[in-house]
Amino acid sequence: MSLRKRIADRLLRRKIHGRSEVMEEMARKEIVFHAPPLSDELVRAIKLITPDIDLRTNEKSRQYWELDQNLSCWAEYEALSPILKQIPKPAKVLEIGPGFGRSVVFFAKKLDWPDTEFHLFEANGERTRYTMLGPRFEDSVCGNLALLEEVLKYNAVTNFTIFDAKKLDFKITRLPSPYDVIYSFYAIGFHWSLEHFIDDVLSLMHARSVALFTVGYKFVEFERLRRLHYRLIDATRTRSLTVKMLALSKSDVFTRKS
Repeated sequence: MSLRKRIADRLLRRKIHGRSEVMEEMARKEIVFHAPPLSDELVRAIKLITPDIDLRTNEKSRQYWELDQNLSCWAEYEALSPILKQIPKPAKVLEIGPGFGRSVVFFAKKLDWPDTEFHLFEANGERTRYTMLGPRFEDSVCGNLALLEEVLKYNAVTNFTIFDAKKLDFKITRLPSPYDVIYSFYAIGFHWSLEHFIDDVLSLMHARSVALFTVGYKFVEFERLRRLHYRLIDATRTRSLTVKMLALSKSDVFTRKS
């Protein structure tokens, strides 16, 4: 059995309780995001963002993390690409909480967005304050800006600008809006309820912007959301694990034109 297959088996058993046929399917998917060699600093930074992952500074861990990151990206891409492919190619995109840039790499390459300007809202942090659909904390950051830039450049992605959230007092409203696409995966909408951020997000959007979020399994519609156009979409990692994605806009951009 190849090293990659053994890593895939371990990952899918631990993270998503996948069956053997699903392991085979996921192992065949294209690797789009490439993980660099894991330094001690990067391993610590990954552990801070993803406390349940146990990595070492070796090739087996590097491939394990690479597979894990691509697995998440594929689920998001397959769920959201029908929307993202039917809207005009965005000139400017905002990601809130990019971690180490896996989604930037994936979208830039799979959606053919090499000239799209990605703005990344992140900050250096030393602790996590994770909740599930919890209250708003202005300083809920656990990133590493230098490593984020390093990983993006390792993947040959250069069309990005990192905005240090601390220098902006953790206020996304101080970003140079509007944006064509805004997204936040496993951050706003998941750990911290979108309801507490919705007005700030809307202030960054024009009439036909799209905003995308991973939401918790206990997500419920709230009053402000009812005034918008939105869809809840299943993002399937395997047949045994599906997460919810929320797509919203100020206008009905989701209806396909004939």
